Amino acid sequence: MKRALFGVLLVPAVMVWVWACGSSEPQGPAKVFNLTLTPANETPPCTDAGVNATGTAKVTIPADNSSVMVDVTYSGLSSTVVAAHIHAGGAAAPGPVVLPFPGPYDSPFSKTLTASDYVFATGGPDFPTFLSELKDGGAGYVNLHTTACQAGEVRAEIQ
Repeated sequence: MKRALFGVLLVPAVMVWVWACGSSEPQGPAKVFNLTLTPANETPPCTDAGVNATGTAKVTIPADNSSVMVDVTYSGLSSTVVAAHIHAGGAAAPGPVVLPFPGPYDSPFSKTLTASDYVFATGGPDFPTFLSELKDGGAGYVNLHTTACQAGEVRAEIQ
């Protein structure tokens, strides 16, 4: 009798545990990068950059690689920000824009970007793979472009 009762109670308990745990693998925590944007990080640096140009960017990539959240604050730039985005590539050279931020760009600003915002670079990875590469560091950078510095005034590598 006790054995039968134990079995009757154990089976539903195991079923609830399996249902609660689900079949998906654990995703882990979001990856957060706190970056400092400076003119010295530009490749090549803009000679017209503001003497006190600086900024910060917080880049957050959730565990499921479904989006990128970017919070940007800046000051001391030479002129109005006309474009802001994430480029693919490392510190040594300019790379293609892959995640353009929609305006406005008044400091501070926050943007959430998804696969529909992703601009596929020729020979580049798909959106989730790019985000995995960003999480590893060195696969992209945040860039602010101004009227005076069209190629970019401040930049920070995502690492």
